[in-house]
Amino acid sequence: MAKPKHRIPPQKKAGRRNPSKTVHPSIDSIKAPKTDKDNAFQTALNNKNYDLAKKILAESSKNMPEWRRLNLEGLITISQGDLVATERILLRSLRHPEAGVKPYKNLVSVYSQMGRLRDALPLAEKAHNMEPDSLEIALLYINCLLDLAKSDDVIRVANKLLEKNKDQRQLLLAKASALRAGFKPEESSSLVDEILQLYPNDPTAMRLKADILGDTDSVAAVKIYNQAQEIVMKERKKPDIAMNWNSSLHFLRTRELKRGWEYWELGFDKAVGTMGRNLIPQVKVLPRADHLDKFDPEKWTLICVEQGIGDQILFLSAMEDAIDEWKNLFLVCEARLKPIIQRSFPKLQVGLPGLLEGWTLNSLQKNGFIPLGSLPGRYRPTVESFTNYKKAFLQVNGDLYVQYQKQLRDLAKGRPIVGISWKGGFWESQKKAKALGIENWLPIFERGALCVNLQYGDTSADENLIKEKGYELISFPQVDFKTKLDDWLAISAACDGIISVSTALVHFAGACGQKVGIVMPEPQGPWILGIDDEWSIAYPNVAIFRRNRDESVTELVDRVAKVIVS
Repeated sequence: MAKPKHRIPPQKKAGRRNPSKTVHPSIDSIKAPKTDKDNAFQTALNNKNYDLAKKILAESSKNMPEWRRLNLEGLITISQGDLVATERILLRSLRHPEAGVKPYKNLVSVYSQMGRLRDALPLAEKAHNMEPDSLEIALLYINCLLDLAKSDDVIRVANKLLEKNKDQRQLLLAKASALRAGFKPEESSSLVDEILQLYPNDPTAMRLKADILGDTDSVAAVKIYNQAQEIVMKERKKPDIAMNWNSSLHFLRTRELKRGWEYWELGFDKAVGTMGRNLIPQVKVLPRADHLDKFDPEKWTLICVEQGIGDQILFLSAMEDAIDEWKNLFLVCEARLKPIIQRSFPKLQVGLPGLLEGWTLNSLQKNGFIPLGSLPGRYRPTVESFTNYKKAFLQVNGDLYVQYQKQLRDLAKGRPIVGISWKGGFWESQKKAKALGIENWLPIFERGALCVNLQYGDTSADENLIKEKGYELISFPQVDFKTKLDDWLAISAACDGIISVSTALVHFAGACGQKVGIVMPEPQGPWILGIDDEWSIAYPNVAIFRRNRDESVTELVDRVAKVIVS
């Protein structure tokens, strides 16, 4: 699941977006005196009349500096949602030194929206070096550093600027966010308290306070989110999407599912692509099928995936109910998931995102679309609705399963076969929270299990370390676990049990009925799987194990092994 987000909002200026939204800044507009042509161009852009905007630009750009024309072209393409075209334009802008810092700032925004944070960072640093006293640019740079979990760098930049800036709120918030990302919750919480003394009832500071509390006390976190939301509503007359999103995660984590799914929907905004629920852009032209007054069950309904593949598997636990109600369903998913989903739900039509354009434009009779993550809110509103259904729902490729099972049984020679995965996470901060050294997993080897490497990515160094310890880690180097999910699932199913950090593997293995022990070294997540050591409500044989205060990670793994290895 996407983590609760906390980024530092930009400085509040007239005409800017709501600073409470967790969005990357848009491309800067031209700050030259407005001519009639300028006004006509802006009006066409505001009215989404892009052809007219291009025509006006073509007529007025003859005597215009090249960098300025490129900037205006970028405004058109970014307004159209064409990030690739905008990138090409801005890269050309970088060739014009007279453009100053502007193209660097704009390209950072584009790369951030594309999820290319490592490409954005050097540009943000360049912009910061060009104008080191600019608080706006510094915050742009800081947000890139926060997204990449470079906590020490954030603190360094913030401390330097705190010496010069009178308005310290945003810099202090950045420092507090970095302390939290660096797993220093006490220091972070103390600093946030200082901020709230200086700036009482500041909703951004309150949100960060709730984020910190949410790692250990979801109930208290939601209370503060709601208080902050009341302040936002009074000031801005519309809710903070991020607070709704974060509240939903905590309600779900504490098993208040009905309220959790309600806030989940409130955190959905088709206009905000970087916030929580990321959807394929093409669906934005379609109505929400589950919001239609006159829904026709005989028409086709599109289901659009959202979140990471692990979360998609969790949402699929409600798919059988959806098929029973909606009849003609068409699911769009990644190519690597298609064979698994099609095999598991034969009544479901499954296609790839490339088919969407045709689907939205052709004459096919259709209702609209449903985000995949909205299905549980409809069919799993209570703990009982999960536990009453609680069964395996993913079907393994039978031929692959037999192949891998025989291979592993021959190697095991009667020993228990345990699949292991010791690192994961999409966000850099998640990777740090979820990554455990392979040496912490030695208790599994010591119990005599045949350990199977289910970790995606390059694991050669870890394999060598295990070999040096005198043990063997069975790997399948010919199988790319990121792309060959059918093989990954079959190998997982062929094991006697799985021990893993919280990553997509636990969802895949749990959904096919495998026995799984989730190792939780830090207090964060998994959100809907529970808050204490207990069995998951979503999957038949998945249990959560959290590290006690006086317990080492190795001792935690040994405790999990006692349950899973038998």
